[in-house]
Amino acid sequence: MMMKRFYWMLALILAIGSVTTAKAQTKQGEWFSSSSIGAGLSTFAGDIEDAKSRFGLVINSEIGYNVTDWFAPSIGLTNAYQGVGYTIISKNMYMDVLSVPLLMNFIAGPITLKAGIQPDIILSARMNGMSYADQLKKVSLAAPIALNWNFCTDDEGDLWFLEVRYHLGLTKMNKDVMFTNGWRTPGSIRNSIVMLTIGYKCDL
Repeated sequence: MMMKRFYWMLALILAIGSVTTAKAQTKQGEWFSSSSIGAGLSTFAGDIEDAKSRFGLVINSEIGYNVTDWFAPSIGLTNAYQGVGYTIISKNMYMDVLSVPLLMNFIAGPITLKAGIQPDIILSARMNGMSYADQLKKVSLAAPIALNWNFCTDDEGDLWFLEVRYHLGLTKMNKDVMFTNGWRTPGSIRNSIVMLTIGYKCDL
Protein backbone atom coordinates (compact mmCIF):
# COMPACT_ATOMS: atom_id res chain seq x y z
CA MET A 1 0.00 0.00 0.00
CA MET A 2 2.76 2.45 0.94
CA MET A 3 4.79 1.74 -2.23
CA LYS A 4 1.69 2.07 -4.42
CA ARG A 5 1.03 5.50 -2.90
CA PHE A 6 4.69 6.44 -3.42
CA TYR A 7 4.63 5.55 -7.13
CA TRP A 8 1.28 7.24 -7.64
CA MET A 9 2.46 10.51 -6.10
CA LEU A 10 5.78 10.42 -7.98
CA ALA A 11 3.93 9.94 -11.28
CA LEU A 12 1.60 12.82 -10.41
CA ILE A 13 4.49 15.18 -9.67
CA LEU A 14 6.24 14.28 -12.93
CA ALA A 15 3.01 14.69 -14.88
CA ILE A 16 2.39 18.13 -13.40
CA GLY A 17 5.95 19.13 -14.20
CA SER A 18 5.59 18.08 -17.84
CA VAL A 19 2.22 19.63 -18.71
CA THR A 20 1.92 22.81 -16.63
CA THR A 21 3.83 26.07 -16.54
CA ALA A 22 4.54 28.51 -13.75
CA LYS A 23 6.07 31.93 -13.55
CA ALA A 24 9.50 32.22 -11.99
CA GLN A 25 8.54 35.17 -9.82
CA THR A 26 5.77 35.23 -7.23
CA LYS A 27 3.15 37.81 -8.17
CA GLN A 28 0.39 39.45 -6.19
CA GLY A 29 -3.12 38.14 -6.86
CA GLU A 30 -2.11 34.69 -8.14
CA TRP A 31 -3.18 31.29 -6.81
CA PHE A 32 -0.61 28.50 -6.69
CA SER A 33 -0.44 24.79 -5.92
CA SER A 34 2.38 22.42 -5.06
CA SER A 35 3.01 18.71 -4.57
CA SER A 36 6.02 17.10 -2.92
CA ILE A 37 7.28 13.73 -1.72
CA GLY A 38 10.08 12.64 0.58
CA ALA A 39 10.92 11.12 3.94
CA GLY A 40 10.28 11.97 7.56
CA LEU A 41 12.14 11.19 10.77
CA SER A 42 9.55 10.88 13.54
CA THR A 43 9.46 10.23 17.28
CA PHE A 44 7.52 11.17 20.41
CA ALA A 45 8.39 14.19 22.59
CA GLY A 46 7.30 15.08 26.11
CA ASP A 47 7.11 12.72 29.09
CA ILE A 48 9.00 9.86 27.49
CA GLU A 49 12.69 8.99 27.70
CA ASP A 50 13.28 5.78 25.74
CA ALA A 51 11.76 6.72 22.35
CA LYS A 52 13.80 6.11 19.19
CA SER A 53 13.23 7.82 15.84
CA ARG A 54 11.95 6.05 12.73
CA PHE A 55 11.95 6.95 9.00
CA GLY A 56 8.78 6.93 6.89
CA LEU A 57 7.28 8.15 3.61
CA VAL A 58 5.82 11.68 3.42
CA ILE A 59 3.44 13.02 0.75
CA ASN A 60 2.40 16.66 0.74
CA SER A 61 0.11 18.93 -1.32
CA GLU A 62 -0.70 22.60 -0.89
CA ILE A 63 -2.77 25.42 -2.38
CA GLY A 64 -2.30 29.11 -1.62
CA TYR A 65 -2.90 32.70 -2.68
CA ASN A 66 -0.31 35.45 -3.13
CA VAL A 67 -1.72 38.37 -1.16
CA THR A 68 1.46 40.34 -1.93
CA ASP A 69 4.75 39.55 -3.69
CA TRP A 70 6.19 38.40 -0.35
CA PHE A 71 3.24 36.97 1.63
CA ALA A 72 0.88 34.09 0.86
CA PRO A 73 -1.44 32.08 3.14
CA SER A 74 -1.96 28.44 2.19
CA ILE A 75 -3.71 25.23 3.21
CA GLY A 76 -2.43 21.74 2.59
CA LEU A 77 -2.67 18.01 3.19
CA THR A 78 0.27 15.99 4.51
CA ASN A 79 0.19 12.20 4.76
CA ALA A 80 3.10 10.90 6.86
CA TYR A 81 3.95 7.32 7.77
CA GLN A 82 5.38 7.82 11.24
CA GLY A 83 6.89 5.52 13.79
CA VAL A 84 8.60 5.37 17.14
CA GLY A 85 10.64 2.67 18.83
CA TYR A 86 10.70 1.90 22.55
CA THR A 87 13.93 0.58 24.06
CA ILE A 88 12.39 -0.75 27.29
CA ILE A 89 9.86 -3.04 25.62
CA SER A 90 11.86 -3.52 22.37
CA LYS A 91 8.85 -2.75 20.16
CA ASN A 92 7.95 -0.26 17.43
CA MET A 93 4.74 1.67 16.92
CA TYR A 94 3.78 2.62 13.35
CA MET A 95 1.25 5.36 12.59
CA ASP A 96 -0.45 6.70 9.47
CA VAL A 97 -1.07 10.41 10.13
CA LEU A 98 -2.97 12.93 8.01
CA SER A 99 -2.26 16.61 8.74
CA VAL A 100 -3.98 19.77 7.49
CA PRO A 101 -1.39 22.59 7.71
CA LEU A 102 -2.64 26.19 7.71
CA LEU A 103 0.45 28.18 6.81
CA MET A 104 1.73 31.71 6.41
CA ASN A 105 4.34 31.84 3.61
CA PHE A 106 6.96 34.59 3.71
CA ILE A 107 8.79 34.81 0.36
CA ALA A 108 12.24 36.30 -0.26
CA GLY A 109 13.57 35.44 -3.73
CA PRO A 110 14.16 31.67 -3.96
CA ILE A 111 13.63 31.19 -0.21
CA THR A 112 10.25 30.80 1.51
CA LEU A 113 9.76 30.60 5.27
CA LYS A 114 6.54 28.91 6.41
CA ALA A 115 4.88 28.80 9.81
CA GLY A 116 1.41 27.99 11.08
CA ILE A 117 -0.77 25.47 12.88
CA GLN A 118 -2.33 22.13 11.93
CA PRO A 119 -4.52 19.33 13.22
CA ASP A 120 -2.88 15.87 13.11
CA ILE A 121 -5.38 13.06 12.50
CA ILE A 122 -4.30 9.51 13.33
CA LEU A 123 -5.64 7.18 10.64
CA SER A 124 -4.03 4.06 12.11
CA ALA A 125 -1.56 3.06 14.84
CA ARG A 126 -0.16 -0.44 15.28
CA MET A 127 2.37 -2.14 17.52
CA ASN A 128 3.33 -5.80 17.43
CA GLY A 129 0.45 -6.54 15.04
CA MET A 130 -2.22 -4.97 17.27
CA SER A 131 -4.13 -1.72 16.78
CA TYR A 132 -3.51 1.11 19.25
CA ALA A 133 -5.63 3.73 17.47
CA ASP A 134 -8.33 3.70 20.18
CA GLN A 135 -5.69 4.30 22.85
CA LEU A 136 -4.41 7.49 21.22
CA LYS A 137 -6.33 10.70 20.68
CA LYS A 138 -7.81 10.87 17.20
CA VAL A 139 -6.79 14.52 16.72
CA SER A 140 -3.95 16.59 18.18
CA LEU A 141 -2.48 19.98 17.28
CA ALA A 142 1.00 20.75 15.97
CA ALA A 143 2.94 23.80 14.77
CA PRO A 144 4.58 23.29 11.35
CA ILE A 145 7.72 25.33 10.56
CA ALA A 146 9.36 25.00 7.12
CA LEU A 147 12.16 26.39 4.96
CA ASN A 148 11.59 26.08 1.22
CA TRP A 149 14.30 26.58 -1.44
CA ASN A 150 13.41 26.98 -5.14
CA PHE A 151 16.42 25.36 -6.78
CA CYS A 152 15.41 25.01 -10.43
CA THR A 153 13.32 26.82 -13.03
CA ASP A 154 13.22 26.28 -16.80
CA ASP A 155 12.66 28.76 -19.64
CA GLU A 156 8.92 28.78 -19.01
CA GLY A 157 9.32 29.30 -15.27
CA ASP A 158 8.37 25.83 -14.01
CA LEU A 159 9.61 25.65 -10.46
CA TRP A 160 11.10 22.78 -8.41
CA PHE A 161 11.89 23.05 -4.72
CA LEU A 162 13.42 21.35 -1.71
CA GLU A 163 11.76 21.77 1.67
CA VAL A 164 12.72 21.01 5.24
CA ARG A 165 9.72 20.99 7.59
CA TYR A 166 9.37 20.35 11.31
CA HIS A 167 6.08 19.49 13.01
CA LEU A 168 6.22 20.43 16.70
CA GLY A 169 3.48 18.77 18.72
CA LEU A 170 1.52 21.26 20.84
CA THR A 171 -1.12 19.11 22.52
CA LYS A 172 -1.16 15.72 24.21
CA MET A 173 -1.77 12.85 21.78
CA ASN A 174 -1.95 9.93 24.21
CA LYS A 175 -4.81 8.83 26.44
CA ASP A 176 -3.87 7.93 30.02
CA VAL A 177 -4.94 4.32 29.60
CA MET A 178 -3.38 0.89 30.04
CA PHE A 179 -2.14 -0.31 26.66
CA THR A 180 -3.02 -3.75 25.36
CA ASN A 181 0.29 -5.29 26.41
CA GLY A 182 0.11 -3.80 29.92
CA TRP A 183 2.44 -0.91 29.12
CA ARG A 184 1.20 2.48 30.39
CA THR A 185 1.90 5.98 29.01
CA PRO A 186 1.40 8.51 31.82
CA GLY A 187 1.98 12.21 31.37
CA SER A 188 1.91 14.09 28.07
CA ILE A 189 3.29 12.60 24.86
CA ARG A 190 3.43 14.84 21.78
CA ASN A 191 4.11 14.11 18.14
CA SER A 192 7.38 15.23 16.51
CA ILE A 193 8.60 14.81 12.93
CA VAL A 194 11.26 16.36 10.65
CA MET A 195 10.62 16.01 6.91
CA LEU A 196 12.72 16.52 3.78
CA THR A 197 10.75 16.63 0.52
CA ILE A 198 11.25 17.53 -3.14
CA GLY A 199 8.36 18.95 -5.11
CA TYR A 200 6.90 21.04 -7.89
CA LYS A 201 5.01 24.36 -7.66
CA CYS A 202 2.85 26.00 -10.33
CA ASP A 203 0.41 28.87 -10.77
CA LEU A 204 -3.29 28.07 -11.16
